[in-house]
Amino acid sequence: MLASRMNISTLREDPSEAEIASHRLLMRAGFLHKSGSGLYLYAPLLKRVLDKVERIVAEEMAATGALEIVMPILQEQALWEASGRWAAYQASRTMLTVRDRGGMTFGLAPTAEEVVTDYASHVVKSHKQLPVTFFQQHTKFRDEIRPRFGLMRVKEFIMMDAYSFHASDESLDQTYQAMRAAYDRAFRRLGLEAFAVEADSGAIGGSGSHEFMVAADVGEDTIMFCPESGYAANVERATGTIPVAPAWESAPEAPLITHTPGVGTIEQVVGFLRAHGHPSLVASHLLKTVLFVAKTAAGSHSVAACVRGDRELNEVKLTNALTRLLTAEGPVLQLRPMQADEVRDATSAEPGFAGPVKGLKVAFCLADRTLQGRAPLATGANLTDHHILGFVLERDAAVPVAFDDLITIRPGDGCPKSGKPLQEKRGIEVGHVFKLGTKYSQAMKAEFTGADQKLHPFIMGCYGIGSSRVVAAAVEQHHDADGICWPTSIAPYQCVVVPTKTGDAAVEAAANQVYHELLAHGIEAILDDRDVKPGVKFKDWDLIGIPHRVVCGRGVAEGLVELKARRGVVENAPLAGAAAAIIARVRGASTPAA
Repeated sequence: MLASRMNISTLREDPSEAEIASHRLLMRAGFLHKSGSGLYLYAPLLKRVLDKVERIVAEEMAATGALEIVMPILQEQALWEASGRWAAYQASRTMLTVRDRGGMTFGLAPTAEEVVTDYASHVVKSHKQLPVTFFQQHTKFRDEIRPRFGLMRVKEFIMMDAYSFHASDESLDQTYQAMRAAYDRAFRRLGLEAFAVEADSGAIGGSGSHEFMVAADVGEDTIMFCPESGYAANVERATGTIPVAPAWESAPEAPLITHTPGVGTIEQVVGFLRAHGHPSLVASHLLKTVLFVAKTAAGSHSVAACVRGDRELNEVKLTNALTRLLTAEGPVLQLRPMQADEVRDATSAEPGFAGPVKGLKVAFCLADRTLQGRAPLATGANLTDHHILGFVLERDAAVPVAFDDLITIRPGDGCPKSGKPLQEKRGIEVGHVFKLGTKYSQAMKAEFTGADQKLHPFIMGCYGIGSSRVVAAAVEQHHDADGICWPTSIAPYQCVVVPTKTGDAAVEAAANQVYHELLAHGIEAILDDRDVKPGVKFKDWDLIGIPHRVVCGRGVAEGLVELKARRGVVENAPLAGAAAAIIARVRGASTPAA
């Protein structure tokens, strides 16, 4: 490709709205054009990168036996109602919808479980056809409240989504592990350092899931991990052991209502009680009660959630715990904190004095399991300016309490496997695998005839890779002060040949010789034939991130050219062997890791 025909349009300054490296550099290098809020045009260079990402992903999916299909972006409301998810996605406002001229409503695909389950129910009839996996690479949509970070959080994106169908849990387990291995291979080939972590299944549902993360300081996900055991989990899912609270030496043996005027926060309560006869009291001796309203398809429920005073409530875990309690009503569609007037109605007190004691009017009360069997605590009395001291949850609670994992794990908590302190890092989610079980097949009556000649719902798995997000993650992991440093496997081009003297016949002849030799051996090469200064050319190619560069300049008179890897040093090489050297480097870098 001749650079003069590439319509290269680079920026010397960072776009004002760009907050992270991938957004900043992809915009500056001309890979992206902002078309609207959360909407981007993929320029020719980025299209080439995406094509390579999709090819590698498709090859690894096909290696597992998966079959490629293309599903419609427009999805009928009736399919989503059959699965029971239409109301959930409308309540969360995740799905964008449109109407046709006949008034029929369609969802713009955020995912495709319903469509593929409907397809499988028509084309897979017998256990003899199982297992089978279908996958596609297609556009998806989600109605982001605040699109940001370029390709990281957008309204429209490209995704590989795959769905497997099985006759047994054992078969699902085998495919699940095969997919995890395929993801490992794919991310290695893409040049990404990625790792799997336990994750929450979210709106997709199912019995278990893992996210694939790319470590990056700008990652929106927090990962808790243990270097010793290998345990890693998204903070929404992470479990662990927390330090035992120290002894509260002055705790009363029986519940004692105590006047605590004007103190509603944990810090205020601790300070007040330490100053009034309880010097050894700390935040871990308090029971914090947070009040919510949970919405399901059947209606709304008032909820109290109790955690230790020094810990934070994890709302994702609370949502999942409530969904398990409300199985007959389907998933919790929305969870929101109570407003001040709702708190007053539920406790007959001002906010800040709630507790699982007399006077609490809620439909459900859940407590973190670390509170089970714990020593006396201090809790709100459901009476303004009053707390109860010496409260034991299982002995003194005035409402039924269900125990579950509700707290957010933090660095220093014990690993659930090794007991060693957990560490924290940030990650960008680039892939996700789910065990769906029969969640969709049962709801949609998608069945096959088993070996027993009876009808059974398909057991399903779901697997996704965010192709466009992979591009951004690659830039986050591979850039420097000068620009992008693409892995060779997904770079838009593999080498650029740069003549530094426009109009010099010898230099231009040498550049053309190397360029055409590279093309003849299948190397994706650019010849920078633009009539601009060499410094401009070098800055552009550093910014764009082409992995290899051949510079033809003054050394041509002596039969020499300069070779430089994007992050390497300049090397002088004979003109006659320059192309061969680049070919060897490109092919070596493109060989999949073992």
